[in-house]
Amino acid sequence: MRRWACLALFAAKVAFCQTPGQPLAPWTSGVLDIHQIHTGRGNAALLVFPDGTTMLLDAGAAPAKGGLETGPQRPDESQSPAAWIAHYLRQASPHRPSTLDYAVITHYHDDHMGALRELAGLIPLGLLIDRGDDPPPPPFPVVREYLEFRRQLAGKATILKAGANQIVQLRAPAQYPRFEVRNLAANGRVWTGKDSAAVSRFPSHWRTLPKSRQPNENSFSIALRIRYGRFGYFTGGDLPGVPLDELPAWHDLETPVARSAGPVDAAVLNHHGWLDSSNLYFLRTLNPRVIVIPAWHATHPDHSVLRRLRSPSWPTPPDLFITSLLDAPRAIFRYLGESFRSTQGHILIRVAPGGDSYQVIILDDLQPALQVKSVHGPYRSRGN
Repeated sequence: MRRWACLALFAAKVAFCQTPGQPLAPWTSGVLDIHQIHTGRGNAALLVFPDGTTMLLDAGAAPAKGGLETGPQRPDESQSPAAWIAHYLRQASPHRPSTLDYAVITHYHDDHMGALRELAGLIPLGLLIDRGDDPPPPPFPVVREYLEFRRQLAGKATILKAGANQIVQLRAPAQYPRFEVRNLAANGRVWTGKDSAAVSRFPSHWRTLPKSRQPNENSFSIALRIRYGRFGYFTGGDLPGVPLDELPAWHDLETPVARSAGPVDAAVLNHHGWLDSSNLYFLRTLNPRVIVIPAWHATHPDHSVLRRLRSPSWPTPPDLFITSLLDAPRAIFRYLGESFRSTQGHILIRVAPGGDSYQVIILDDLQPALQVKSVHGPYRSRGN
């Protein structure tokens, strides 16, 4: 199977033949790369579009607490999460010197945006996109620092609008017309699937409700769908899908977002697979062949979520890749057998030119160099 992929892609002059123990072959034109970067302190993903446009999706720096609650920083604590993300970008970016055309912050929690201000001093940033200030951001010190940083950017920052196509290829878009980034959701507004129209999933009176009944910051997360030919990919920050503590049903954002997204080939679990995410409708509607779980905490993923992912009713069970499976959840999950294709490392989804097939490449997160640990696939894209 892998020999077929190498021969087919060699004809397309693409460095797709990866060897465990060897450096990662660099990105080439026409390829879509989606890197889930693991630092042990939050979410960070680098996307390299087919024309070479680069986008960072989140830059987390959650506080280190030690013990079983959080995992070790990767590769080590000699540098901050921002410095390690910058180091990764310099290796994975197709441009020298490295630059970021876009940086998108899904929502205002430190494990998604705490490293961005420092990172921007290390890697030149083109355009910053976030959810804006309505609803108001939470009053945390790290958020106030971020908002001041954004104010200083002035014209290099903008607000994401649900339903729009604001994120586009900037370098050679005409060469790859079958590539699209669709804004599915932001601030509780969800794309209707028609043109750029979006509607709020919250009741009109939600701001008058007691604080405990209002949506929290996770509910305001940005969600995106990326298509490249037949290939589809979903990512949605920390969107909730399982209302807890007897909250009303409209706290489920995953269901309307899943209707909007439709089937995809690969998806990132919302909220790291925590217990308020990944409802059955969401999972079955997206029906991804590959699922990525960005984990840094002992609750990532939740036991109930893993049971849904391992349900025997799946026609084709998804392959699960997690950036780090810590000791506590590993012990709890033992009775389920080998649930994951990979349990440690950066996760790269590399999509072939045109989008008809893709691989999942696991990279060693215990060393600064991008070295291949294992290769999975090729997978055939299933179309939309």
